[in-house]
Amino acid sequence: MKEAANSLLKVLEEPPEYAHIILMAEHPGELLPTIRSRCAPVRLGGLPAAELETLLAARRPEWKPQQRALVARLAQGAAGRALGFDLEGYLAARADAMVLLGTAVGRNDHSTLFRTTETYRAGAEGQQKTQATLSAFAGLLEDLLLLRSGVPDRVRNVDLLRELETLADSVTFDWIENALRGLDGVYSGMRRNLLRSLSLDAFTESLSDVPA
Repeated sequence: MKEAANSLLKVLEEPPEYAHIILMAEHPGELLPTIRSRCAPVRLGGLPAAELETLLAARRPEWKPQQRALVARLAQGAAGRALGFDLEGYLAARADAMVLLGTAVGRNDHSTLFRTTETYRAGAEGQQKTQATLSAFAGLLEDLLLLRSGVPDRVRNVDLLRELETLADSVTFDWIENALRGLDGVYSGMRRNLLRSLSLDAFTESLSDVPA
């Protein structure tokens, strides 16, 4: 807020000698120019995956090395996100997302899809489950895009690398782009409270009709 920002100007201009003031902003460009001009910007990058794996080995010893490697990449350099990552929930959502993806490219029959999507009920719990699956699906599409682009070292779902490489050989850039657009349609349908299982079925079917 402009009023709140202006109230900081005096202390930023004449900070107390005993204190260091740190302002944290995800989007610095949205701060008022008068605030930015009185600050020394420091951009903090994400931690390398190897460092996150070392951290997880010390703080989450119950996870297997393969699981730590997966979380380290999914956390995208954020230590706090890695330490608090809901691995069990993510794996469940990703398993369903793989069913959708496998059906879309013709590797699964539709009965597998229907058995999966019929568990997506109404209510807040069903909404959270759907959002988690769609998020996992989007991540898988990003990995397919990376593989098609020839940069497998940047894939996040490293534990599924071989399976994703096989899937990447079955799709094109146009197919991936169409899938990402279809995801937006599913999110839009969720906002209109459309039946979630039907939305997921229709989304997957629409992808299976597009040449991969």
